[in-house]
Order: sequence, then C-alpha cells, then structure tokens
Amino acid sequence: MHKLISDLHFDHPAALWLLPLSLLVLTLCLPWLRRSLYRWSSLLELQQHHYRHPQLQLLNTMPATTPASAYPGLLKHWFVYAVLFVLLHLTLAQPYRLGERLPAPPQYRDIVFLVDTSVSMILRDYLVAGQRIDRMRMVKSVLHHFINQLTGSRLSLVAFSEKTYTLVPLTTDHALLQYQLQRLEPASLTGRRTDPGKALLSTLNELSSRLHAGEKPVLVMLTDANRPVRDIDPRIAAALVKQQGLRLYTIAIGAGSQAGKEKSNSNLIYQPANIKLLASMALAGGGQAFRADSPASLQQALQTIQAGAQQPVQAEPVFIRLPLYYWPLGLALLWVLLWQTLPLLRPGK
Repeated sequence: MHKLISDLHFDHPAALWLLPLSLLVLTLCLPWLRRSLYRWSSLLELQQHHYRHPQLQLLNTMPATTPASAYPGLLKHWFVYAVLFVLLHLTLAQPYRLGERLPAPPQYRDIVFLVDTSVSMILRDYLVAGQRIDRMRMVKSVLHHFINQLTGSRLSLVAFSEKTYTLVPLTTDHALLQYQLQRLEPASLTGRRTDPGKALLSTLNELSSRLHAGEKPVLVMLTDANRPVRDIDPRIAAALVKQQGLRLYTIAIGAGSQAGKEKSNSNLIYQPANIKLLASMALAGGGQAFRADSPASLQQALQTIQAGAQQPVQAEPVFIRLPLYYWPLGLALLWVLLWQTLPLLRPGK
C-alpha cells in the first residue's frame, strides 16, 4: 500500500489543495440546498396528485425554514456530495504513475568542416584510376564520404581562404550539406590565398553562442596549408581552439612532396601540402592530423573524429506515464448512478 501511494503522482496537485474549500462551500450551502430539494420534492408530490395549475401556487406559501422532518438525512446528503467532490477533485488532479523507463537519448555529434577554397586547390596531384584529379575534387569526395557515414549528426560547412564564410550552420539536413558541397570552387568565393588561422578565429566567433550553451563541436580542417597568410599564426589559433574546450583535426589535402607535381605546363607554381604545419596545428588544437592519401587513412580519420565528437546527452531519466484519472472519474459516475437509482429500488416506490 505504501509503495502504491509513493508511486502516485499528479499533474495538477492544486486541485487537491482546493478540495477543503469545496467541502467548506458545500457545508455552507447545504441549508439552501436542503430547502431547494424540499420544494422540489413537494412539487413532485403535487404532480403525482394531479393538482391543477392554480393550486401549484401553494408552493409559494411554504415556510422559509424547512421543518427538520421535511427532508430527512441532512448528514447523509452532505456525505453523498462530499464523496462526489473528492472523486471529481481527484480526476481534475490528473493522477498518474510511472511505468517503464524510456531509453536514454543517443549520443550526438557536432562537427564543423572547414574547407580550403584557395587557388592551390586546383592543383592536380592525385592519381585515381590512372587519371589526374585536382585537390578540390578530392575534398568533395572526402566530405561526401564523411557526410554519408555521419547520419544523425549535426554538421556544418565553412569555406575559407583569405576570408571565411559559413555556408551551412550546424544542421542534420545532410541533403543541404551535399548540395552546398558541390557548389564549392577554388578561388571563386573567398580569395586566392589561404588563411587557416583567421578561419579558426572566425569559426570560434561564429560558435560563441553555442560555446556559452555548453556545446562542444569538433572542428575538422581540410586544407593544404599552402603558403598561408601569416598575419595570424595558425598554431596559436589552434591553441585557442583547445583553450575553448574544443578539438581540431586536420586533414592534409595534396601530395606531401614535389613528387606529386603534374608534368604538364601550368601557370601556377606547384606547392605540396604543408604536412608539418598541419601536424603542429592538430597537436596545438588537441586533435590529430591525417592525410587524404588512401581510403584506409580516411576511414581511420573518420573513426577517430567520430569518437572525439561524441557528446553524451545529460538528461533526466524519462518514464512512461500511465494515466489514472479514469478511475476516480468512473467511480464518480458510478456514485451518481447509485445515488439516483437506489431510492427507486426501495419497497413501496
């Protein structure tokens, strides 16, 4: 019994606190109710004796104070109404008990992809199926692969070179991400040279409201770090990322040496990816550095980033609510039914 009471909860407990007030009003109104019921019973008696309309005015001459024997059982009627009030107040309080616990919400991931769109991304130092492809095409392939495997995660897409633009804020709309990803072109939006340090600071400023809310997205920078602008040292910016409680992962795009240079003539001076700088940035940012040189390395990068981006949801346990209001409501209806039918079942009625 104690466990049954302890498991009982109410959506609107104020309805129970108002019960004493209802009982008080009932007690004060009983004399008026008694007179009204007496008059009503007298009216029924007159109708049973087939009195005509002029004689019905006799009701107006009845004494204002009803004789004690005129309507029996004042306490009995108070009890009948009191039980009904109690059941109705219990119904309005919306009682319920807790059932099975719902599964905890899954861990989620917030990942911000920073994509280098400087002019060096047109260099074709990747060889796929015997054909040369440029760095931007490799970036799109890498991100397409990542987005497909990060179902349910919130992802963001940021394009940078000399300037930084957030193309897609954190969202679970992966179709939008794929669409915006295909629109990326080298040196068409953000400038010709790359500035990873400025990109990191701009992204931190963009995420400031989320950081204040306790969210900790992971930053993943895909770049060749080719001849970066040195107004802001990218390693210092990466250290600031770590200081804010975030992690920075870098993925080097492009060959790591002059061996990847295309033999055909090009007006653009060939520069390999700055592997050393990217490794230093990842170390300062509390993450790891990877290279987009093989499917195996990309899969390893994805697994590492997924593990580092996982954020458990801190939530109170949620249980299935089993409503119980229909029990007092049903008892109230049954109580009224018995109240109205039992007098009819008495002998002589």
